[in-house]
Amino acid sequence: MKRTVRTMWLLATLLALAGGGVFAEWRHVGTAAMDLRLSGLATGPVDGVGWSADGGTILARTAVGRWLATEDGETWKTAAGLPAAGISAVVDRLPEPRAQVVGGGRAGWAYAYGDHVWRTEDNGRSWRNLTQWKQTSLLGGPVSEAAVRPGVPEEIVVSTATGVWKSADAGLTWASLNAALPQLPVRRIVSLPRETTGLRVAMLAPSTMTPAVFEWAPGERSAWQPVPGLLLREQLVRSALAREFGTVVTALGYSGDTVYAGTEDGRIFVSLDRGGTWMPPAQNPGAVVESFSLDTRDPRRAVVSLRRREAGAVVLRTTNGGLIWDDVTANLGLAAVYGVAASFESGAIYAATEAGIYWTATDLTAMGPATAWKKMGGSLPDAPVFDVKLDDLGQTLYAAVYGYGIYAETTPHRMREWKIVSAADWTARAAAPGSLMSVLGGKVQNIRAGERPVLVLSRGERETQIQLPYDLQGTTVSLSLEAEGGLVRSNLPLAAAAPAILVDRDGTPMAMDGANGALLDGSNPARGGSLIQVLASGLGRVSPEWPVGMAAPMGESAPVVLAPVKAYMDGSQVEVVRATLAPGYIGYYLVEVRLPDVVNSGTAELFLEAGNSPTNKVRLYIEP
Repeated sequence: MKRTVRTMWLLATLLALAGGGVFAEWRHVGTAAMDLRLSGLATGPVDGVGWSADGGTILARTAVGRWLATEDGETWKTAAGLPAAGISAVVDRLPEPRAQVVGGGRAGWAYAYGDHVWRTEDNGRSWRNLTQWKQTSLLGGPVSEAAVRPGVPEEIVVSTATGVWKSADAGLTWASLNAALPQLPVRRIVSLPRETTGLRVAMLAPSTMTPAVFEWAPGERSAWQPVPGLLLREQLVRSALAREFGTVVTALGYSGDTVYAGTEDGRIFVSLDRGGTWMPPAQNPGAVVESFSLDTRDPRRAVVSLRRREAGAVVLRTTNGGLIWDDVTANLGLAAVYGVAASFESGAIYAATEAGIYWTATDLTAMGPATAWKKMGGSLPDAPVFDVKLDDLGQTLYAAVYGYGIYAETTPHRMREWKIVSAADWTARAAAPGSLMSVLGGKVQNIRAGERPVLVLSRGERETQIQLPYDLQGTTVSLSLEAEGGLVRSNLPLAAAAPAILVDRDGTPMAMDGANGALLDGSNPARGGSLIQVLASGLGRVSPEWPVGMAAPMGESAPVVLAPVKAYMDGSQVEVVRATLAPGYIGYYLVEVRLPDVVNSGTAELFLEAGNSPTNKVRLYIEP
């Protein structure tokens, strides 16, 4: 195994992930930019733009009136002042109706902006369109403002529905300043990462200002990518229900045959037969229904959030399918709760509000007194939070922060609620001899498998990574955890192999180019016919037998996996060159896979199989 500096850094990162340090503060998922196939990366609408008096700083005014500033075109921060006044200009005619004009700082020069950006060099007798491409704009939409750099007529910045753009050659070419501009118009979390599918969110598409789905795919490095048509079915359902209810449907929730629908006039409708019949709606006058969270095991239990215009409830719960809604707002004291997520197993509720995220622990199985809410701390940006969603384990909370994008953090209610999962992909699966496992829920002192001590590879305040012995036998393994609260016991099913490909928190697999050890992702795809190296856990026993806690030997003498290992790409079997312990590292397995000579450009689905047990499926980027 060729170990480059990058590869060693990746493996060190995996250990940090297992130790829980990554979640000491909110983790930013993705960037604040989207890919709309324009002249560069885009973001959300920006209402104004200008230069500082000395021309060294560009300033942008957000949709909420906040001024941001950049000196290098890459990093943005809160502006210390307002932009300098632009140069006025009088022209003979406008290039398009209602266009605005700014002086170009040179005799006869002026720029105009509206649907496009224009330049004249003869006081408006003739104009050149600087942004038209076929029937659209290179910048993706109308221009809200333009400003010329003081003393430099060729440099102009503009604000549009897709962010801030700059030209240094009088509009002949345009560069995006949006990669880190916090204006991403994220409104809702559609789905969380799962195997080959990345995190998906709903945003307002700049061209139409209607909701559209974008994905941060595993292996993505630069921008959110559009996923066409994903909201079409939901939009059709909302339109049909709006005709039936006589008002706009603002929220939907469904599981099995149970459907919840909320409206802009505060009514909550519930159907237990897939919308065939509806119970009389609960009334919440003066409020807008924003979001539902349902118990998928028993959808009669649900939580709903509202945005009120005056006084009234903001968070309600039901345990009987909407026959009774119980107010659990308590001390929340806010006018708007945009999103809500609940862990019905533990009773935790998380609320996305205009003032951050609040949470409470209550009883979600029966009506009872409301409990007090607490604000979640950490380094979340100071901006409205429009949605929250919990992962399947209830271990990680995702938050949609307007302008900034998606952030993730370990949930506080999970402390001391112990779970043992695969350290490869954080899913609950059987253990296997030699498996790397993560103990979630707090700091663990000592761990034993039966009467034998278990090796602790890393220990954090919220997560501990362990390695099970290679010679385990039987159908179960009994683990005893010594924690601050006392002794915790857990029985795990034990299989000869329970394989999983290692992925990071966004689902990017630990797959490297066999020639140079570089990580394979969207910016560095694998080539047809090449050798790729995949890191995995849970492949079971090896030969010769190997002690836990000892790094595998370098070179060709690494212990070989005993279980037969296969690899599949898009459902077709591909060649496995070898499967061993990863040379130089503790607990990881290395599977070398040869790709077919002839491949299609794009993405492929890869998974391994050890002893007839499949791994998680991962996304692999490939090129011919």
